[in-house]
Amino acid sequence: MNFKSCEKILTSKCDISNKGRFMYKLVKISAVLVVFALLALPVLGYTGNSDIMRGKAADMMKRGQEIRSAAGMMGMGFMHKEGSNFGQYVTFNVTATGEVTDYSIAGIPVFDNITVANFDYKGSPQYLGKFGELTRISNKNDTVVLQLHDNPAAVINIRTKIATTITFNLAAGVTASQQDKIIKIEADNLTAYITGTNATSISMPNNATITIQSNAGNAVFRAVPVNMPFSKGHEKFMKEVMENRAGAEIDIGDYDKYSIVNYSDNIDVMVKSVESHHVNMTISSTNPSGRFFMMDIDNSSLSWTPGQRINLYIDNQPMKQVMDVDDLYNATESSFYLDIAGGNRVQVSVYIANFSDHTLDIAVEQGTPTPTVYLPLTSTQTPTGTTGATATPGAPGFELALVLLGGGLAYYLRRKY
Repeated sequence: MNFKSCEKILTSKCDISNKGRFMYKLVKISAVLVVFALLALPVLGYTGNSDIMRGKAADMMKRGQEIRSAAGMMGMGFMHKEGSNFGQYVTFNVTATGEVTDYSIAGIPVFDNITVANFDYKGSPQYLGKFGELTRISNKNDTVVLQLHDNPAAVINIRTKIATTITFNLAAGVTASQQDKIIKIEADNLTAYITGTNATSISMPNNATITIQSNAGNAVFRAVPVNMPFSKGHEKFMKEVMENRAGAEIDIGDYDKYSIVNYSDNIDVMVKSVESHHVNMTISSTNPSGRFFMMDIDNSSLSWTPGQRINLYIDNQPMKQVMDVDDLYNATESSFYLDIAGGNRVQVSVYIANFSDHTLDIAVEQGTPTPTVYLPLTSTQTPTGTTGATATPGAPGFELALVLLGGGLAYYLRRKY
């Protein structure tokens, strides 16, 4: 073998060696860049399971709208199919054991599930209310009753006649914080509260679980109405619920449909008539103590225009209007406070100082409006009857990995060659 042949062999071996080192370095660079990209995912907005849950909730809301529309159902009220419940505002499923799952409001996932310990399920849910706006789930002896309402505040009222444990498991992406016996829940642009009456304890054993030890009382979940997200006084109202001073919630919406939620067993509310400029109802109680009430009214039921004002009358006498929500919750005489959103929704907070049988009238009259006026909802907030769901941007982490990988390889090759 001559010198040139040896030189050729050695050169070939060097080339192979260099190529091996090049591939080794290439693999190392790729691995490092991928690790960096994966570590960056949480910072760059990848939300994993919460994105999946949002998509599932939005799909369920859309499916419910299609089913309700095909059946000619408009406004508040539940349609139900194969264990799924589709309302104008609320969607959820009920399992064979009576567990509530996939609970969402306006397409926003709130609870993975709601359970009651040792719940001996009676069977299929009952659909109650004049318009089917109440789903009732109970055990066999009616000592525990879950009442889920399709209204803008998405009220859940769980009544117990025995000592038991109620558990709310939050959906991915939902946060909760506790102050005394009230828990505040936030998800996207939704805010809600949970409290209880006669509860021995309300706690959060972890960031995703809320437990209420109920001793013959009520556990109440209530959202800030999705059609009035800027309205005031909701945490104060929940304190009244906790202290057994809340009377009821009345929601009057599209197509003159209404929902009534009683927070007290001795309160009876009846909506007598809904006209374009006048709503008439009766409110009675066997307990003479004062009570607070929430009313959410849609302009499609009660109509008003700029230059008109909304007045309340109790037993045909004008009721005092206060201009600050704090004044209402400190009132000693029957009073009301108005929150008007744009020109199509109004929330009326009412305090009735003492009870027997009362007639309450809400009237639209001529005059200069005095309540605070809020801007209309933006496109990212939830109007009546819509899901409020927006497309969730894809996680940019893997695209970043490719960019970094390509840049790193280009830099290496430029240095090498």
